[in-house]
Amino acid sequence: MKVLVTGGSGLLGGYIQKELKDRRIEYFAPESHVMNITDELQVSRTISDFKPDVVIHCAAVAKYKIVEEQPMKALRANVLGTINIIAACSTLSNLGFRNKTPKIVYISTDHVFDGEDGNYSTSDRINPQTKYAKMKAAGELCVRTYPNHLSIRTSFCPEEFPFDTAYTDKWSSQDYVDLIAPKIVDAALSKKTDVVNIGHKRRSFYELALERKPEVKKGSVESIVNTSPVPILIDTSLEVE
Repeated sequence: MKVLVTGGSGLLGGYIQKELKDRRIEYFAPESHVMNITDELQVSRTISDFKPDVVIHCAAVAKYKIVEEQPMKALRANVLGTINIIAACSTLSNLGFRNKTPKIVYISTDHVFDGEDGNYSTSDRINPQTKYAKMKAAGELCVRTYPNHLSIRTSFCPEEFPFDTAYTDKWSSQDYVDLIAPKIVDAALSKKTDVVNIGHKRRSFYELALERKPEVKKGSVESIVNTSPVPILIDTSLEVE
C-alpha cells in the first residue's frame, strides 16, 4: 500500500502523515515546490513516479481572507488542483500500472450545506453559501467523474481549542484534528467510495471547546450575525456513524 498526501504541510495533512507513519504505511507528502497542485506537469510527474494506491487530497486554500480577496488563486488550488489530481490518476490507471485505479480521497467540508437544518446525511442536497464552500462543492462534483473516489465531509480544529469564547447557539460535527485524522485514514484505506461523513455527533461549539478548554467562555452568534461579511451557518452538523 502506497499513499500520496497533498497538503502535507497543513494541519490535517501533518496529522495524516503521523497516522500513516504510526501504521507503517508507505507514504509521500511532496512539498509544494516538488508538486504544486496547480501545476499539471508536476502533478502528473509526481503521481506517475510514485504510483500511489491512494491519494489523500487535503491541499486547499481555506483561509477566508485569501478566498475572498484572491478568489482566482483559491479557484486554481481548490478546483483546478483537484482536476489535475484526477487527470494524473486517470492517466496512471489508463497505463495499467498494477492493474488498478488509484483511489482519490477528497477532503471536503460540512460547509457544502447551508446550515439551516443540521444532521445532514450523505444524500442530502448540498447548498453552499460561501465562496470557499462553493469551490469545495465544485471539487466534490469533479471527483465524482472519477471511478474510484471518496469524498469526506468533515470539520476539524487544532488539538487545543484556539479561541477564548465559543458559541452556544452554533452547532456542527467538528472535532479535534488528532481524532479526525485516524478516522480519515481508516476511510481512505477501506473499500468505501462515494461520500462519507466524518466527525462527532451534533454539538455546539461551546460543548466542543469545553471538552479540552474548561475555562472557555460562552458566546452567541447574535453578536456577529448582522456584521459578518460571510453567511453564518447555524447548524452544519452531520449524520455520522
